[in-house]
Amino acid sequence: MTQPTSFIEEGIAAVRDAVVETMDRVNVDFRTDVTQAVARYARRQIKLLETMLRRLLVLIAAEIELAPAAPAEPSASKGTSRHTNASAFQLVPSRGPDNGMVERLREIPAEPARPNTASAPLLHRLGVLLRHLDNPEPLARRMAHMLSAASADGDPRPHVPPQSGLTRVPPRLALMAHALPVHTDEALRKWFDTS
Repeated sequence: MTQPTSFIEEGIAAVRDAVVETMDRVNVDFRTDVTQAVARYARRQIKLLETMLRRLLVLIAAEIELAPAAPAEPSASKGTSRHTNASAFQLVPSRGPDNGMVERLREIPAEPARPNTASAPLLHRLGVLLRHLDNPEPLARRMAHMLSAASADGDPRPHVPPQSGLTRVPPRLALMAHALPVHTDEALRKWFDTS
């Protein structure tokens, strides 16, 4: 077992433990609603854990050897499209233009703040994370294809900044979050290798 492989396994185990801990905290007494403080905690943890999973997937993708892509054959089902769930895990978060979405949202009358928040969407997102942590290979293969396509197109190497806001994170998870950018830069070091 190599150093990156053991680091990846330790990182996946740390993220999985954090997901289970967050699920326990959200669903501690099996209520359909949670307080706003617990919902904020869960959303903060989900954002952190999704970011860590993306960075771990880059490390796994760097170890995958891809075969040259075969020419695509036209399929009979051209009319079908892939629909994804809005709360599903995204490999690359979208940062495109909003096309006036903010203005349309401002026009919608705001409802008064509720004292509680539904726990089902939070538990669903945590369940999706747990499912991807149990089997990260398909996502890692997709990430490897995305990275190889970006490298072939001459795009600049992805920049992985250090994680911020780790003051309330458990030490094991914070250590992994601080070490991931270093290991990701090591894995992407040969991005501009022209030899």
